[in-house]
Amino acid sequence: MRTHIVAVAFSALFTSTVFAATPDVQSLTTPCAECHGPAGVSGAPKTPHLNGQLADYLEQEIAGLANGDRATGVANHVPKTWSAANIAAVAQFYAQSTGQRPAQAVDSQKVAQGQGIHNKRCSECHPDAGRQSDHDAPLMAGQDLDYLIEQTKAFVSGKRKFVFLMDDAFRGLTADELAAVAHFFASQDQYKK
Repeated sequence: MRTHIVAVAFSALFTSTVFAATPDVQSLTTPCAECHGPAGVSGAPKTPHLNGQLADYLEQEIAGLANGDRATGVANHVPKTWSAANIAAVAQFYAQSTGQRPAQAVDSQKVAQGQGIHNKRCSECHPDAGRQSDHDAPLMAGQDLDYLIEQTKAFVSGKRKFVFLMDDAFRGLTADELAAVAHFFASQDQYKK
């Protein structure tokens, strides 16, 4: 009888601890929504859309912002107090968001030029015009144009570190060619129709 009571008490304690530790995603994402939108579709300039992005990629980037490994101009971008469970919950929330990214004004000549460069240099890691991923690369289709251009410059300047094959993909491309690739990705529908 005593063993049964101890088992029930332990079970109740374990269950309440598990439920108490479940992150409140709504509260966590409320400050994020100011720039990234409530469903991860950004309305702010030079700000990435988070909706439909790969959860693993988002988790890695959010953790990098929290621990200072990823540079940002936004003060307290991700609070250092966020636990791994909080980061994972927010990443899952945005990954599962199906909000629609808005159409953007792009230069059709740059889009055509960018498509050629994508096919030769980017499609291995960003296949299907950036709607899919290989090698843990982020999904790029429909991403904010100004954000893409700004991040390209950050990679070239060394403010962001190249990962996997990106240094090879960027090597020898001019600023105009890199901007053309950004126009190509920005011009794509996020989801295939």
